[in-house]
Amino acid sequence: MASNPTVLYHIPDPEKARLLTDFCRSIHFQTKPISDRDAGRTIGSLCGQPGAAQTAGKVPAGYKLPELLIFSDLSETALDFFLKAYRQAGIPPIALKAVVTPHNVTWPLYALTEELEQERAAMLLRGKQNT
Repeated sequence: MASNPTVLYHIPDPEKARLLTDFCRSIHFQTKPISDRDAGRTIGSLCGQPGAAQTAGKVPAGYKLPELLIFSDLSETALDFFLKAYRQAGIPPIALKAVVTPHNVTWPLYALTEELEQERAAMLLRGKQNT
């Protein structure tokens, strides 16, 4: 596994957030809550990457983050382990998930979230067309 696997999360339901943090602690993953105030911050700054720009772009007034997980410093094996163990733990699913990559590290959280929502909508639409 990577040295410091971290799960950044925005989960408005306090009980579900507690379940996630307890679960992560049990598998030795760090957690970091993110909030609506972080929407303009870059993914790199949220992950604590040295030299990362703090902000990038404007956020629409009144923007609210959806429920979201962002994985930082995880190997592919660690991510697979997390996802399988999360399902087995019976914690309610979280639809929007991302892994920090060289491509998205400079994006503001808002832009990453919008991209994830668009990808999810496209996948759901494709699923309905195939039924």
